Amino acid sequence: MPLQHALSQSEQWMNESVALVNTLTVSSSNRARVAAALHQLSIEHFTAIHVLVSTGVYSSAFALYRPQLEAYIRGSWYHQCATEDQIQGLIDGAEPPSPNVQIRALESTGTFEPGSLTRLKEMTWRNLCDFTHGGTIQVKVRASTLNEVGQDFKATHVAAMLNASAATELLAAVGLAAVAESSETAVNLRNAFHAIYQRAA
Repeated sequence: MPLQHALSQSEQWMNESVALVNTLTVSSSNRARVAAALHQLSIEHFTAIHVLVSTGVYSSAFALYRPQLEAYIRGSWYHQCATEDQIQGLIDGAEPPSPNVQIRALESTGTFEPGSLTRLKEMTWRNLCDFTHGGTIQVKVRASTLNEVGQDFKATHVAAMLNASAATELLAAVGLAAVAESSETAVNLRNAFHAIYQRAA
């Protein structure tokens, strides 16, 4: 069963990645604290998605994937691109720039393949917003029959979302390792992820 397989992988990855990132410490600068908090939030969303999928609460699991991805993008942007005034602004309650602004800035750093984040957003964002904000997709998976109300997600789709969430958690964990200036942890995270997902492929 692909979903049970994906759950087994994500549980192993969740345990190994959390053990690795829990060894990290970051500096007391506002930049490091903000970026680390956002990457840790993305990691926590993955844990929640795993738990929700494991208990069959699929709609809420799908709804959390956009916040997970957005927390990772924001964490990367505040670490690599934000000015000190923008960081202080967030601390004081200001809204960050739009995802498009953050993505363009991140792609200009050379850390990401040019256009990679833009393509990801273009391919997924509309559906992710739909899941998060109770749009058409969330309605349709509950209205598949005339007389019953309940979710009707395909197991293969849930497994694919769980795998995507695990991959996003890897990015956030590596991002957190970068904030902590621990290249060794970043390598260990990548090795652990590949061992779990490539071995089982």
